[in-house]
Amino acid sequence: MAVLWAGWLTLGVLWYIGALARKPGEPAYEPRTVAIALASTAAAFFLLGFFGARPAKVLGVDGMSLQNSVGNSLIFDSPSGCEREGRTWSCSKWDSGGSGAVPYRVKVNDLGCWQAVRVGYGGEGGSPKRISGCVTLYDFLFA
Repeated sequence: MAVLWAGWLTLGVLWYIGALARKPGEPAYEPRTVAIALASTAAAFFLLGFFGARPAKVLGVDGMSLQNSVGNSLIFDSPSGCEREGRTWSCSKWDSGGSGAVPYRVKVNDLGCWQAVRVGYGGEGGSPKRISGCVTLYDFLFA
């Protein structure tokens, strides 16, 4: 994400300045027009950033994106990812020792942020009892 910010700040801002530049002899833009263009750009940038960070508000949460967020991809995972069980989900995560998958019971809110509690044995690596996070656009694109 830092690379995208750095790229936008350098190349994006330079492009924006170049796009607004006037040739010699042409009249200057009205300050109101420049202010509207800057405000529109800032609003679009904010909305796209919010969508990238919390896309579940628009796309919802599915089993594959949640599995990618909770436990990353599992080699022998089911093709559907996490399984819905009423108001909660059942997901798996590789334990810290790499000996196998540990089941978690996961609750997800409207923004796609989740809290998971380990169900049963923690594996050889002693996987944490509780984990939390949020589903991002990355989880949807690379699930």
